[in-house]
Amino acid sequence: MMGQKVTRTDFEWVYTEEPHASRRKVILEKYPQIKKLFGYDPNFKWVVTAMVLTQFMMLFVMKDKSWPIILLVAYCFGGVINHSLMLGKSDYV
Repeated sequence: MMGQKVTRTDFEWVYTEEPHASRRKVILEKYPQIKKLFGYDPNFKWVVTAMVLTQFMMLFVMKDKSWPIILLVAYCFGGVINHSLMLGKSDYV
């Protein structure tokens, strides 16, 4: 992006409502019983803690491995955990 200029006209602005809110409204009208499933999961903090601790534990497990193995584990194992954490963050932020 060095030397490039971005302006407000470079984006397509839409003036419709956010799609998640309208979809939630339609689903609740059709299935009102799912309202009781809304809210925070009290076990979520433990799941997140376990995922983060697992990543730290992998530091010690992988310390003497070769670079190809480290990259493979980082991509497959770490990528799945990082993706899960990002999905969780988007639900709670």
